[in-house]
This record gives sequence, C-alpha cells and structure tokens, in this order.
Amino acid sequence: MPARPRHIPHATERTALQRMSLTRGLPPERLHPAGKQVIAGMQAKGWIEKQADGRTYCITPAGDEALKAPIPVKR
Repeated sequence: MPARPRHIPHATERTALQRMSLTRGLPPERLHPAGKQVIAGMQAKGWIEKQADGRTYCITPAGDEALKAPIPVKR
C-alpha cells in the first residue's frame, strides 16, 4: 500500500485535532494519545500552534483543513 500523504492526518493526529477543534486550547496531556513527537510533527506541519500562555495548543486554519481531508480507503 502506498504511504499516506503528509497532508492527511493519521489516526493519532486526527484524534488530537478533533479534540482541539472543540476548544480554545488544550495542554499537551489532554492530547493523549498524541505524544511529544506527534505534537511536534503537527506543529511542523502548521496544524497546531502553542498559545501565548506557553502551556496550551490550539488548532490552526491549516489544521482545520487537514481534519476535513478525506480518509483514504484501503483497497
């Protein structure tokens, strides 16, 4: 099976983005099962950003778009 395109979130990223889409910000411990590497990856992709308080993350417009991307179907 071909690799998943980077613009489509995998299950852990999708779960974290869904949780963030319902709030104005979440601390990293509330993004479980997303760990430090997943959070860093989502930041690098521009899907989330750290808020001014330095303790919470929020979803960006790019993250909203990634969340809306269709999930590829296995064939």
